[in-house]
Amino acid sequence: MVNKNFVTINGKRFDYMWLRDNCLCPECRDSNSFQKIYDISEAQSPPEPLSIVENNEKLTITWKEQPIHKSEFSIDWLMAHANELKNPVESSKEIILWNNAQLQKERTVRQDIQNCNSHVWMNKLFQLGFTILENIKDTEELESFLGSIGPIHETYYGRLIAVKPIKGTEAVDLAFSSVGHPLSPHVDLTYLNVGRVVMFLYCEENNASGGESIVIDGYRVARDFRQNHPEYFNILAETPVHFKQFDSLRQYYLSNKTPILKLNQKGEVSEVYFSHKNFKPNLIFDKLESFYEAYKTFFKYLKSPDYQYEFRLKPRDCLMVQNFRILHGRKAYDANYGSRHLEGGFLDWEYFKARQNFRQFKHLYLQK
Repeated sequence: MVNKNFVTINGKRFDYMWLRDNCLCPECRDSNSFQKIYDISEAQSPPEPLSIVENNEKLTITWKEQPIHKSEFSIDWLMAHANELKNPVESSKEIILWNNAQLQKERTVRQDIQNCNSHVWMNKLFQLGFTILENIKDTEELESFLGSIGPIHETYYGRLIAVKPIKGTEAVDLAFSSVGHPLSPHVDLTYLNVGRVVMFLYCEENNASGGESIVIDGYRVARDFRQNHPEYFNILAETPVHFKQFDSLRQYYLSNKTPILKLNQKGEVSEVYFSHKNFKPNLIFDKLESFYEAYKTFFKYLKSPDYQYEFRLKPRDCLMVQNFRILHGRKAYDANYGSRHLEGGFLDWEYFKARQNFRQFKHLYLQK
């Protein structure tokens, strides 16, 4: 059906402005980069078709221009774009909210990196928020593998961060303490405004007594917390607080201000920022008590065994988590009896999304 401003194909409306702007011909779009050459801001008037023909699974539009211009679109291409608008790439993979009981039934938490396709383990990372990759030979192979996804973040600790007991003033984080304190559930880098990242922990050695790893689905906890304590939920979502890190070794005093629960435009929890070891609330006196009541209640949820999935990292294992959704921690261990050495780091979440989006939408660009 043809309208003054749009054409309807298979029940989907396509605006003339959008169609002209997205013309696929070599004059309008570069064939190598797929980037636009045509500049719609230079058009003298709104695009107007002289003729519209649909046949052989193709839509052909002849535009009223000087000189006359023709655009051709396959119907499959148009339908794919209509579906992309309906299902944006940000939600291309359905997430699974889980607690401990549900995850115990999940038999594919671990993946052998040598014997599985990348989309298998990556789907789990999207759905569950974490995955455990097995059989990565060494840190050289780890860096090569991660580099095939995207660049490793260069933090002020370096690209790879040795997570092992350190004595003296160099132990600037509880994770490095030679005492082997337990680490309560947290996300990393709350004191830096780094956005969404994936955290990885590669196990070099782990034969100390204790030190079992723990992961928690922050989205699931936040959902249950919201249902049971809506007023407390609103406090944590509406109150920005400080997370800080004092590093005497490198002479940094890092600080970042953010709500513990960040919401998207739909009012859904999109990011969870919680790290008790770095939490430094700067609130006016009248708000402190109500905030701490909400904070303590949420903290108790995170520490509940109902939400915690516990496991032991083995040498050559690599834990990967969405650092904005999954909280991680570990039990205490005795550094005097055995060794526990992990190598950690971060990659930008956008590169993981980009890999999934490429698989899903490459047919829009790589047509024969």
